[in-house]
Amino acid sequence: MVLAVSAAGPARAIAPGLGAPIPATPPHVSVNRVRVVDLPGLAMDEEVRGRRADDLLSSRAVVRYAGEHAGALGLSAADAPDMLHASREWPRLVDRCLDSSDPAARTAAQTIARRLGRNLGHVLLTLHRGDAVNRQARADWADEDWARWATVRHVWLGGGIVSGRLGVLIEQEAGAFLAEAGYAGRPHVTLSAWPGMVALLGAARYLPPVRHAVCLDCGHTFIKRACVTLDDGALIGLTGYAAVPVTVDWLGGPGEPNVTTGRWVLDRLVEAIAQTWDEGTAGELPPDEHVMVSVAAYVRNGRLLGNGLYANLNTLADDVPALLSAAASDRLGRPVQVHLIHDGTAAGAVYAGQPDTAIIVAGTALGVGFPPASAEGLRPLDCRLEADSRPRPHC
Repeated sequence: MVLAVSAAGPARAIAPGLGAPIPATPPHVSVNRVRVVDLPGLAMDEEVRGRRADDLLSSRAVVRYAGEHAGALGLSAADAPDMLHASREWPRLVDRCLDSSDPAARTAAQTIARRLGRNLGHVLLTLHRGDAVNRQARADWADEDWARWATVRHVWLGGGIVSGRLGVLIEQEAGAFLAEAGYAGRPHVTLSAWPGMVALLGAARYLPPVRHAVCLDCGHTFIKRACVTLDDGALIGLTGYAAVPVTVDWLGGPGEPNVTTGRWVLDRLVEAIAQTWDEGTAGELPPDEHVMVSVAAYVRNGRLLGNGLYANLNTLADDVPALLSAAASDRLGRPVQVHLIHDGTAAGAVYAGQPDTAIIVAGTALGVGFPPASAEGLRPLDCRLEADSRPRPHC
């Protein structure tokens, strides 16, 4: 395995056959633990004061606000038997209610969207300004971490929470809050053209110039999967795209990784790879041996960091990509090579070459990524690639 050294970070491993090195994003860049303590000189929304970023824009936040408007949205306690069910279904419900014929439901959904958008605006302003009171609440960040966010001028927004009309309103409301606070365009917020699949597409950009390949985006609420199609090295489409619910109950409070959950995760990922592979073989060519897997965990030296769902794979092997490759190869009866990439890092690759830019992926929690300085070696995104009901970019 070859090592590449970038001025933006430490040595990075280039897996054999990939088009570009996968950046090794350190876990501490996460914005989940950023706390909006105060914005001196500005009139803050009291709803935001003291809260963490992941409590302000995530499926958990949507569930909390939907609960406050349960009557108008037609919800009852019986509709949320557990947090896992609510985090999967309630954001979709709020999104649907934005177009409801019931004025009460529509108004409630609009109120939630505005609240989430203003929350995002508060978080971005906290990151941009780097006030001392907020720095003190994030002890693991050094001055250079705050300095990095101070230079960010463009924030892309992606993730399952913002995949529908809800995302459009969150984008608009975040921009309106920044303008209201006197920080219009600092940074500028733009909803991705592919909000729900941005991490999957970013992971696919690291593929070599093949014709077809299996790609997964593994979150804590859904596993999204598709066989990507390339033409002359450029990504042009997806086949078999599906979002499979994650049904294991870990959201109640993930603890130490364990073998039982690790085996469940391994079986689920291998099955998702195999099913997507089978759907891909229905076309002209079978998928390539390289399988790209974006995962809601930081990746370092073959291990998944943290105590989230996917870190349970560490209990089965020291080299998780090798474990997945062997299991998938056995399942398919042919050799495949699985490559892992942190979901925020993958999402950042969609905007490779854009300076002073970050992407925030809103789902079960907040993922964050920074585009690589160059798109060299990455698969281009072609105009024929359909967007998630947004205007096609790059055309």
